Amino acid sequence: MNFEISIQDLIRVVGIFASIYVLKCVYDIIYIAYFGPLSKIPGPKVSHLTKFYIGVKQINGQRWKWLQNEIVPKYGKIVRVSPEIVLFSDKDIVKQELPKNRNYERLRTDEKYSTLFTARDKEIHKRRRRVLSPAFSIKHLSSLEPFMHTCTNDLIAKIDGEISKGGGKAVINIYLLIQYNALDVIGETAFGGSFKLVTNGNHPMPSKVFSELRRRVMRSLFPFLKPFLKQDPYIIDFINKIIKQRRQESSHKKDLLQMMLDTKEDGLTDFEIYDQSIEFLIAGSDTTSFTATMIIIMLVKHPEALEKLVKEIDEALAGIGSEGPTHDQIKHLPYLNGVINEGLRLFPTSRGPGKEATEDLVLGGYFIPKGTLVIANTLGLHLSKEYWGENAKEFVPERWLEPEKLTPDCFIPFSAGARNCIGLNFAWMELRLTIATLLYRYNFKDIENQEIELLQFITPSLKSKEYNVVVSMRN
Repeated sequence: MNFEISIQDLIRVVGIFASIYVLKCVYDIIYIAYFGPLSKIPGPKVSHLTKFYIGVKQINGQRWKWLQNEIVPKYGKIVRVSPEIVLFSDKDIVKQELPKNRNYERLRTDEKYSTLFTARDKEIHKRRRRVLSPAFSIKHLSSLEPFMHTCTNDLIAKIDGEISKGGGKAVINIYLLIQYNALDVIGETAFGGSFKLVTNGNHPMPSKVFSELRRRVMRSLFPFLKPFLKQDPYIIDFINKIIKQRRQESSHKKDLLQMMLDTKEDGLTDFEIYDQSIEFLIAGSDTTSFTATMIIIMLVKHPEALEKLVKEIDEALAGIGSEGPTHDQIKHLPYLNGVINEGLRLFPTSRGPGKEATEDLVLGGYFIPKGTLVIANTLGLHLSKEYWGENAKEFVPERWLEPEKLTPDCFIPFSAGARNCIGLNFAWMELRLTIATLLYRYNFKDIENQEIELLQFITPSLKSKEYNVVVSMRN
């Protein structure tokens, strides 16, 4: 018998199997979109069919603008935003403890190692947090305050110089200066020395941090591009050089890096220290600087709030002369804390932590099958009129003077529970010192008609990288 197969027959067989595969893919897409367990959840139909649309929004830094301004107002507090992703803006659902979703694994520098941010496994996260917690204790943070003052003094010297050159007043890009100051602070408190960005006005680190954020987002959204998205060697070399120097010398500077190097129980390898250091660099500079900038912008746009805060700071610091405040002098000021809380409410840096259903659940009356990615809409909670009243989107620091009147579980700028931000107290200290020092020393005046469009890849930022204000000496 002759079993020879012609080329035409082979092509025909391959074509049949390819057609079956394509039909199967089309069937799966249609089933998941219109007949699957999530099909009853409202949302834009294009998002039910493909995750490409939300992926493009994320690449352009426009995902949260799209969700908050278009999707949530149209579809409500529970929205399906991709075939496997559901967005929840309900406080009782958001506060539920669910593990981080699998996309966090794609943000890792190395698949074998997890940081506090990328760890999904509860026990791994718990062990890593136990190792790092001493570095963020109140006692240790007090020892870091002089380092923050060193950087703040550089910021003061820079602004003083600009005012002097301007004959009594100057126009400064407050966004850039505060970002530089935050990077200097993280350099001084975590890497052995300030980057001197404020003083010199130039350093590769800000652009490298921004590029690293985009690279990690692209890797998370499009895993197939991973081989082509290599990490910039600058950051690798920078941190590894510092770690090597510290290993070779006996350092008495108890900064965050040294605390990691000195860990005994469950000690970290050099790679783990390097990986965690990158995370601190990004989280410790980008998030705090954004919050401080937006607070200053809100204050200059609300002169009555600015005047009220300046008065409170002046009264608390009466008699100290030209010296800047210490954290102990300002940490309990009610209006200062209210202003910072209001800035964190309106402009949270974590706008929607991604979680994952590890078992079949019912949330908000909808069946959520195992494996569904769940986004907790922090920004939606913070701006909800249901929870905050008709002025929910307005800058009203006074609302924090009567916290007992606020709806519980609606304010989570640093996340909540076991996964809350380990650097919370560090951020609060830096925010208080930066804002109080600037307002104690300078008059600030707004320049109208400036763009305040935000982008968000992992953390939010001003698209223009610029916001100018007029400054002059107060005394």
